[in-house]
Amino acid sequence: MEYGVGLIGCGNIAGTWVKAVSGHADCNLDLVFDLDRDAAQKRADESGARAIGELEEMLASVEIDLVVIGTPTPSHPDLVVQAAAAGKHVLCEKPMALSLDECQRMIDACEQAGVQLVIGHSLRFWGAFRVCRRLISEGAIGTPVVGSVDRMGTAGIRKAESEEGAGGRDWRSSVRNSGGHLLEGYIHELDFTRSVFGEVASVTCELAGGGEHGGLLSPVIAHGLARFETGALVTLRTGSTVALPTRGYWISGTEGGLRFSEWGGPVEHFRADLKEKRLVSCDEPFAYYLELCDLLQAIEEKGVPENSGLNGKKNIALGLAMYRSFETGRRVEFTDGIPQDVAADYQNTKW
Repeated sequence: MEYGVGLIGCGNIAGTWVKAVSGHADCNLDLVFDLDRDAAQKRADESGARAIGELEEMLASVEIDLVVIGTPTPSHPDLVVQAAAAGKHVLCEKPMALSLDECQRMIDACEQAGVQLVIGHSLRFWGAFRVCRRLISEGAIGTPVVGSVDRMGTAGIRKAESEEGAGGRDWRSSVRNSGGHLLEGYIHELDFTRSVFGEVASVTCELAGGGEHGGLLSPVIAHGLARFETGALVTLRTGSTVALPTRGYWISGTEGGLRFSEWGGPVEHFRADLKEKRLVSCDEPFAYYLELCDLLQAIEEKGVPENSGLNGKKNIALGLAMYRSFETGRRVEFTDGIPQDVAADYQNTKW
């Protein structure tokens, strides 16, 4: 079966999706749309697709079977609902939405229309993350019981008089639009952690930084501790440090452990019955292509995609619960992957 694809949003991520769609033998990128018509025409010129001036034209086209949504997060719910109503399958970039009720609205719209919804959590398909998941599923370390998922950026020196997001032209510079780093960036790691350890039972979180020290501001760091239904305990940390790279990931199980610091690997494999660690190299599949394959497989088999809407909602739930824990100073408990103390319309607008 051949699929006609429409691209909604022609910013930076659009170039990645042009490559992914063009690389799939069963997909043709036919139409592209953006409120910025010059941006749409640029993507059309590089892909051979046709730029259109009205979204309704794309959604009404019988040539389009699925759409890829790569627009700012606040626009995701309405666009997904519109696409579903038009009978189009949807691949929506992460983060899914800014609140749990918006996530559910997207899920409900696609279920009622009988179309598939996939959320773009590419990291689970990336190099070392993919290899870790495979090794764990093969029993290489026994049952995962503890871990640390640490994604830290390197920040520059920031003066106290500078305003948050000052000079930032990208929508991500506004917490109100992005949901903060736990949703915009670290949501990838939250997804990977859940793909390994399963459903969250509870989480606590502290945020630090942003304070003035001798006229300079300290970077903000979020430090969470998640307990899973299996009993596993995982440290979740993200933010930035001044000039000090600290990123690293490790997972320990009942028979061994895995560790890596680069997304492309290699992965270090440790076992109690081996004298030396084993280095496991990682192939370099195009993660976005694998995301597209996840959607197409679900369409053809009428199954549940790995990056389903419900999975996307549970990732948002974990991020919001971490913010809520910091706000209240209390542990947030979960039921079936959804936090008990986070209102359906709760959004992070502060950090």
